This record gives sequence, structure tokens and C-alpha cells, in this order.
Amino acid sequence: MKEDYIYGSVVPKSEDNINDAHDILLEDKTYLLKKQKEEKKKRIIKYKLKLIGNVFLIFLGCLFLMKQYASITSNQKEIKNMKKELEEIQNANILLKSEIAKSIDLDMVKQKAMQELGMVEPSPHQIIYIDVPKISYTAYYEPKQEDEEEDKENFLTASFFDFFNWFKREE
Repeated sequence: MKEDYIYGSVVPKSEDNINDAHDILLEDKTYLLKKQKEEKKKRIIKYKLKLIGNVFLIFLGCLFLMKQYASITSNQKEIKNMKKELEEIQNANILLKSEIAKSIDLDMVKQKAMQELGMVEPSPHQIIYIDVPKISYTAYYEPKQEDEEEDKENFLTASFFDFFNWFKREE
């Protein structure tokens, strides 16, 4: 190898230098392309992971929502069943009250009142009759459902007291 001193600031062009520079540039380009491909793959993987995570979160949200709807539906069914049971119990109570009212023997009640309790019949001047309107102002403004319940109770009470009125009419 011959080493020559080159004067000046310009390097003489040689085929070896050009090929070496070309190889270096090609290596740099391939390195940059590989690096860009790797970065692109990393970005794609990050995007896919974010997408999968978001889909999973949406799926969990949908499951939670479906569970809430199922819970609401089952609660509504329970409420309906309880309302049916309540209505049946109320009907049974009405029947029992009417049976109790029918089973009261007024003669026996009168006899016990007079003999055991020492009660006496009122004299005519002690009896005062009161006319009670069926609809009062307070009952008029109450909610309808409560009116129906009161009407049922009033009917039973009225039927019970009708037995006493019947007893008075016989005298």
C-alpha cells in the first residue's frame, strides 16, 4: 500500500471511495427503513391494543346494562305478584268481614247486653238520628285508590250497622 500525501482540501475521486459512500448511504437508508417499519409495527400494535381494550370496556358496559335491565324486570314481576297477593288478601278480608257481620246473632247480643252487662233499651227521647252525607268534602279530594279502599270499609261497616237498624225496626 502506497500512502501518498494529498495536498489541498479535496479528496480525489476514486471508485473505492464512491462505492464506500454509496454502501454507507444504502446502509443508512436500510437502517432508517427498518427503524420506520419497526416504529410503524409498534404503532399498529398499540392501536390494536387500544381498540381491543375499548371493545372490551364496551362489552363490560353492555353486560352491566343487561344485568340492570334483568334486575328491573325481575323486580317488576315481584311487584306484580305482591300486588296480586295483596288484592287476594284484601278480598279474603272483605269476605271474612262480611261472614262475621252475617254470623252476629243480634238476639244473643241483646240478651247478653241486658243480662250480663245490665244495659237497658233507650227511651224514645234519648234517640237522635243523624244524616251523614255519603261524600264529604275531605273524601272528595283524596286520591281515587284510597277512596276505593274507604268505600270497601264503609260498605262493611254500613252492612254491620244495618243489622242493628234492622233490630230497631223490629221493635
